[in-house]
Amino acid sequence: MLKKLLIVASLLSLVALFFINGGHEYLNFDSLKQHKDTLLAYANENYWQAFFITGVIYIISTVLNLPGAAILSLAIGYIFGRWHGVMLATISSTIGAVLVFWIARYLIADWARHRLEKMDSTRKIMAKLHDDAFSYLLFMRAVPLFPFWFVNMTFAFSPINTKQYAIGTYLGMLPVSFVLVNLGQSLSTVDSMAELFNTEVIFSFVLIGLLALITTTIMRIRKHRSLAEETSQ
Repeated sequence: MLKKLLIVASLLSLVALFFINGGHEYLNFDSLKQHKDTLLAYANENYWQAFFITGVIYIISTVLNLPGAAILSLAIGYIFGRWHGVMLATISSTIGAVLVFWIARYLIADWARHRLEKMDSTRKIMAKLHDDAFSYLLFMRAVPLFPFWFVNMTFAFSPINTKQYAIGTYLGMLPVSFVLVNLGQSLSTVDSMAELFNTEVIFSFVLIGLLALITTTIMRIRKHRSLAEETSQ
């Protein structure tokens, strides 16, 4: 119990320090526009150092659920380009998500799962996660409507294992990261987030969601057919 309290206290202290020291003032569009040339110049002179430092910052921000994940993805796209940027954003977000997954499981998963399964409103949801957690994870990661922290916490209470969770998170985040990182290359030509997230970009996210829905539906149908065939034999 003492270890769990220390972990919670440490996480809350880090979040508090972030806001006390004005960290949130840097993770916004205006700040990124203001410092983008300085960041790019530093990365050009110290590419791999900047690459790994950025990855660590992304992982920490994910673990602490700090605001500004989209801003970080845009910055990564501007500084490191499309392909290195997508690789960095996707891997970093996956590592951060797995760490949150582990922490949540260690701290409260057993307690929360026991209570969620007792409630009528959540029992069916937990049963679905138990039957096909990977498909639901893939869909929820690919649809930006679901907050990142919410997905992390939800699946910490499911029976999915770490390997499946990491793969599902990586594959689900890949198309979303690609869109955001690709947008980052337009920072020099836009003056607001509204200009970046235009109708075309929103339509791209809708297509990603539809593709994820179709893919996961096919996966569930095949799994249920396979189970039905095994049962009938």
